[in-house]
Amino acid sequence: MAKKVSKHSRAARRNEIQEPEAKALETLPRAEKTDLTSVIIRATAKKNEDLLTSKMNKKERSKNKVTKKSTPVTNINKERVERAINLSERLEGKISKSKQRAKMVQTTRKANWDVINSEVKIHTETLEAATDDKDSEKLQEDSMVDDFYEVEKPKIQTAKNAFALLDEVEL
Repeated sequence: MAKKVSKHSRAARRNEIQEPEAKALETLPRAEKTDLTSVIIRATAKKNEDLLTSKMNKKERSKNKVTKKSTPVTNINKERVERAINLSERLEGKISKSKQRAKMVQTTRKANWDVINSEVKIHTETLEAATDDKDSEKLQEDSMVDDFYEVEKPKIQTAKNAFALLDEVEL
């Protein structure tokens, strides 16, 4: 009797030994359809198509229905849109101001000192002129108010004789 070959032997690892079961399976005829992937793909495609059509039909049905809830919702949405527009306009103003400031900073960084000094002088002169106008207007108003409320003060009498300053009293 021949010794049985181990399944862990070198020959078994190289598939040189064929078991009797493998020989029997080789002689059997092959099954007709072993490829099930096409069947699975067709089934999932059909399922997805059905889901899509039901979803589209549901949307069409919901479009045809008009409910009372939709009008207040649209009013609320309109108010929200108006608030958002107002806010965005404010933000746009702030953004434009910040861009102008940044541009001015960049130009002053690039400019020479002479140019910067001349711009500062011009700026201070315009500020002084504006404050001078305001100050002159304030002074005019103050003088008009003083003139209106001014009460004549009694004149101080000066005399060479000390007794002349005394009030005349009858005895």
